[in-house]
Order: sequence, then structure tokens, then C-alpha cells
Amino acid sequence: MANILLVEDDELVRDMLAQILTRASHQVQTANNGDEATEMLKTSNPDIMITDIIMPKKSGITLISEVRNKHPDMDIIAISGGGRLDPIGYLDLSETLGAAVSFEKPIDNSALLMAIELLVHGKQETSSSR
Repeated sequence: MANILLVEDDELVRDMLAQILTRASHQVQTANNGDEATEMLKTSNPDIMITDIIMPKKSGITLISEVRNKHPDMDIIAISGGGRLDPIGYLDLSETLGAAVSFEKPIDNSALLMAIELLVHGKQETSSSR
């Protein structure tokens, strides 16, 4: 189980992903945009942040950069439909900036859950080997 911050400006996508993650026994907090996520991160320390890339107020790219600097141990998963542009470029950039994994929308829910499990399992192994 992971404590996850889900940052997504599309209410339908946010609610659907939150339900999928909750059903998989993860604790989920949601934010509507990057600014809201930044405020939430002042008082919480999730294991994983899943963030959309194209959002109003603060893009996922900016959010990833900030999180990498302030929370270097937090795993990040980037998601994007690309808006008017090809999402692959945004997702490649997100991985360059520190996202562990990225997914193009529509998201394969099974692949997302598997990626989360691998990230959680990897952290458990790292902490037990110390």
C-alpha cells in the first residue's frame, strides 16, 4: 500500500483514478492543479505523486522540478494526454526531470497499478538492505 498524491485538473479522470487507486488499497489525496499540490506537500509527505503534465496555474513539468528539489525521495509518475501537442515529448521531458515512470492518456490502469507496486517494492528492498 502507498500513500499517493494524485494531481489532475480533469475532474472525471481524477475521480476515476482515485477510485482505482483506492480499490487497490492505496491511500489517495487529490489536488486539482500544481499550486494545490504544492500547498498539500507543505504538510504531507506521500510516497508517490502522480501528476498530469498539462494543467492550469502550474504545469506538471514545473511541479516535478519543484518536488525533485524539495522531496528528492518521492517517486513521481507523470501522465499526459498532450493537449494540442504530442504527449510523448512532455512525458520524455518529465522523465528527464525526475519522473520514475510516465503514461500516455488514456492510461492502462493495470500498468499504472503495476508501476506503483514496483516503486513501492523497490523502496522496501532499498530500506531493508540498509
